[in-house]
Amino acid sequence: MAEGGEKKVLSLKVNSSQRDAIAALFAENNWDFEEVQLQNVESIDEGQDGEFVRSFRIRQSDMAEECPYCLCKPCITDESNRQMWWPTVNSLPSLRNHSLRKELYKKFWTMLFHRGVFLDPRYQDRKLRALRQDPQCRNLVMHRRDLLPLCVLKLVRTWLPNPKGVPYMGHKWE
Repeated sequence: MAEGGEKKVLSLKVNSSQRDAIAALFAENNWDFEEVQLQNVESIDEGQDGEFVRSFRIRQSDMAEECPYCLCKPCITDESNRQMWWPTVNSLPSLRNHSLRKELYKKFWTMLFHRGVFLDPRYQDRKLRALRQDPQCRNLVMHRRDLLPLCVLKLVRTWLPNPKGVPYMGHKWE
């Protein structure tokens, strides 16, 4: 094994000359250059619809049970989806936790986005019904005009709780 210890997969989108330059760099440093095919990522055509056009999509597992809240297989909060930024210890209740929760909500939004959840007709129907019920979005937690599922809210609020008696506010971040 190489000096750096454990090997990790790094996914890059490069043209053939860039790939050749990377291979040459590895050869020059006497490093192993092993190309692998990612099986859980599919390419999606890049359009000109703005900054939120998906350049790849993470496929969901057909073997896992679908979460009724986030519509992911397995649930977006499942340990198999653990990210390096997920806290390992719950914080103490604090009035300042709301700003930390906001950052985690943004990261979960990205995870959901790359799984195509916001394009799912069931999600879009839920969002439409929720917005009709509460047109000013006072009680909804949203990011980039998308609703965040209950499973995400519960997990993030467990990690970063409010003090007892302090209600959680619904947010609309754009």
